[in-house]
Amino acid sequence: MSWFSPATYLGALAIGLGIGALTGMFGVGGGFLVTPLLNVLLGVPMPLAVGTGLLQVLGTTSSGIYLRRKSGLIDLKLAVTLFGGSTVGVWLGTATLNGLKGAAEVKVRGNPVAAADLYTLIIYVIMLIGIAAYMLYDTSRTAPPEGERSPFARIRIPPFACYDSLPGNALSIPALSYFGLILGFLTGLLGVGGGVVLLPALVYLAGMRTHAAAATSLVMVWFSSVIAVVGHTLGGNTRLDLAIPLLVGGTVGVQLGVAIADRTRAAQLKRYFAWVVVLAVVVVATKLLNMIW
Repeated sequence: MSWFSPATYLGALAIGLGIGALTGMFGVGGGFLVTPLLNVLLGVPMPLAVGTGLLQVLGTTSSGIYLRRKSGLIDLKLAVTLFGGSTVGVWLGTATLNGLKGAAEVKVRGNPVAAADLYTLIIYVIMLIGIAAYMLYDTSRTAPPEGERSPFARIRIPPFACYDSLPGNALSIPALSYFGLILGFLTGLLGVGGGVVLLPALVYLAGMRTHAAAATSLVMVWFSSVIAVVGHTLGGNTRLDLAIPLLVGGTVGVQLGVAIADRTRAAQLKRYFAWVVVLAVVVVATKLLNMIW
């Protein structure tokens, strides 16, 4: 394979270290960065980058959960509720990507481009721009009054459930399940563990505290990643030799990230996370422009 060389291992190790630190800090699996970085920096084909990136996400989230197991911040009940819908979404997303992988190349300005690479990068850019824009806006505005009902709490579709991390807020189980389905679809299609969407959703839509949202997000990302890894392995979208340096770097990085998060105020975490997403937008948009221009 033309993209593979011994230097690929060193590149994967460095990517794993950085993504692991983000996992520990923000409770995201890092798939929203590791997948495009494997594709943009190392030249790994997008379907393979998605599947192998998910192996790394699974490893780093496992380390993050272990480090936070006694923190008291993880809301397992909420994570399980989201996982119900996520299971269906993961399989739908994986099937969609495998369909794109087998599709004919797309002609862009007379040049053939892999359909899977083109369409997944376009979805990445749109999704990340939206998340970054909202988070940067939110960090600059005045905080809402204490006790204000969250958007999820306003959805009155029974049955409802109460969660330890959201005192006083009974949330709609169907609404959470459908949201989990969307997260699962993104996991299967893009190789994102879902944390990049779940973390801001738990904070802004469910009203959860940032540190609790980061810890709970790790569990949900782990659940989704397990299902997605199975599907992508069966589809031939993983390479273990590439995943190993990612996992080694990630294991070290996640411990560093957790230590930083424990010493950082919630408002700062939000702001840092927003700028990380902006970085992801720049990386993916650059690759997309080079592809279509």
